[in-house]
Amino acid sequence: MADEGESTIGGVRCDPEARVSLRRLPALAREGVRLVWAAARRELLLVLALQAVSGVAVTVALVVGRRGLDRVLAAVDQGASLASVAPWALLLAALVAVNLAVNALQRERQQLLGELVVRYVEEQVLDVSTSVDLDVFDTSGFHDRVMRMKRASHSPLDLVWGLTGLAQGAIGVVGVVVAFLAVAPLVIPLMALVLLPVWLGASRRSQLFYRYFWRMTPRDRERSYLFFVLTGRHEAKEVRAFGSAAYLGGRHNRLYDERLDELRAVARRSGAYAVLAALGMGAVLAAMLLLVVWLTVRGDVRLADAGVAVAGVGVLGGRLASAGQSMGSLSESALYLEDYRTFLEEHPTRADGPEPNRASAARGFRRLEVEGLTFTYPTAESPALVDVALEIDAGEVVALVGENGSGKTTLAKLLAGLYTRYAGAIRWDGVDVTALDAEELRGHVAVIFQDFLRYCLSVRENIGLGRWEAIEDQDAVERAATQAGADEFLRRLSHGYDTWLGPEFDGGTELSTGQWQRIALARAFFRDAPFVILDEPTAALDAKAEHELFARIRSLLAGRTVLLISHRFSSVRSADRIYVLHDGRIVESGDHDRLLALGGRYAEMFTLQASAYRDGSLDGGSTNETLTYRSDTC
Repeated sequence: MADEGESTIGGVRCDPEARVSLRRLPALAREGVRLVWAAARRELLLVLALQAVSGVAVTVALVVGRRGLDRVLAAVDQGASLASVAPWALLLAALVAVNLAVNALQRERQQLLGELVVRYVEEQVLDVSTSVDLDVFDTSGFHDRVMRMKRASHSPLDLVWGLTGLAQGAIGVVGVVVAFLAVAPLVIPLMALVLLPVWLGASRRSQLFYRYFWRMTPRDRERSYLFFVLTGRHEAKEVRAFGSAAYLGGRHNRLYDERLDELRAVARRSGAYAVLAALGMGAVLAAMLLLVVWLTVRGDVRLADAGVAVAGVGVLGGRLASAGQSMGSLSESALYLEDYRTFLEEHPTRADGPEPNRASAARGFRRLEVEGLTFTYPTAESPALVDVALEIDAGEVVALVGENGSGKTTLAKLLAGLYTRYAGAIRWDGVDVTALDAEELRGHVAVIFQDFLRYCLSVRENIGLGRWEAIEDQDAVERAATQAGADEFLRRLSHGYDTWLGPEFDGGTELSTGQWQRIALARAFFRDAPFVILDEPTAALDAKAEHELFARIRSLLAGRTVLLISHRFSSVRSADRIYVLHDGRIVESGDHDRLLALGGRYAEMFTLQASAYRDGSLDGGSTNETLTYRSDTC
């Protein structure tokens, strides 16, 4: 149970009273500067230089303005020509123009700097999401954090802007201090009091919004998902067929209403803090003005100096208001940056190359052994696999069969190295896979799942992603397509292997489900791996195409080892060995004839399916399919 004062959101413990510790700010500031420096050091230096020029220009403008005002008053008192004032006026105008130009350039460079920093941070988040264990994706907390990381991608730059904004404000304040030292030094101590309400207001507002976005993350993800369902091309047919748009749209809108209601509440509280901070700052600035007026009336301050002091108070108010925004940005971005750092620490990425202290998996696969394998999904109450043991030798075709939910695909994922946290042992050529480099091991396995991806990319890329390092090898791509029976229809496409697939993009072409499956098979063939896992590889093919493919499977994958998962027993009867899964356990094993002779679960399922095909009750009962799946060939 979470401690008092904490809550658990999406499986991740969080502190609802999160706030920025002054002790942590220096370390977070260094981290933010480091990230921005790593992302775009040249742009950062240029923006900082422009900010420094802007701050100096303000200070110089105050000094020049004071001198110019002296000359104007002298010219008025003495009835002299204003020609002596013209140079000061021109210099002041030039300084204003320079400041405006510098600010314009600064905005342009800041936009570019922001994009570069966001890209850098998002690349690190992508590195995490593509390297963490697959079971991490089975927890809602991880998806919540990834969504927060998208928002956190701006936090390093926001933190730097907070620091530079404070620095720029400090430069402006120094200029005002310099002016007041010569005019009314008694006013200077009051400046320190202005910072207190500014800091308190900014820090409170930042905490409010940070907690708000944390709380809303799960619901924001749900709302984004509903938006995707209502706008997706593949989802559109079912949404319309069932008329569910009104229900899903209403749910989306209710989530948005909840978000806005909470945002209004947060905005009211934040606005109250902002008003209180502004009133506090205004009271101190008013006190400074009254002090200047009192000193002027007493004769301690000349009229020209008083005018400069009044202008200085105005500049000070503007600088401090900007500093308040910078403090708010600093406080809020520090909270997000802390979350970002924790995310990277909990899910470290590894550099290219083998993992330290890990052996290399032999390219020439000889034997895979599984012993006492038990696996439970992170959100499940019972294991998906229990005490599984099996053996697969080089060159064999081994099949997994069983009802839906028996654990076939889960076992395939474990054997492919996609899950690494389990009980028991998986040995590749006698070496426990936990001692092998995981990325290299996965490179020796080609796996196509029944829910394979359909990439909205070119045909060549769809196939070449099986081994992206050789994606430009057109001959190899075409050979893989030919093996999968896809070459003929691919050549008929408008641009052949360069045809873009998926109508979501301009010029894209849609394929049938069976054609997509052939491309997925081609992707597996193109990988040229010694161990091939085919999870329902012909589910979308017609009976004739399926029969032809499995009749050629040994020749197509000659020299390689195949693990075949299928519900159709005609596909597995010729396998060297068949493992029958039930409730996550292997209950039978052997070749087709032995399993039939046992008269157990395999024989029962085989007989049921064979009789169904014989009677024409499966696959529409077409003549070809009935002939293909007669009991003596099933």
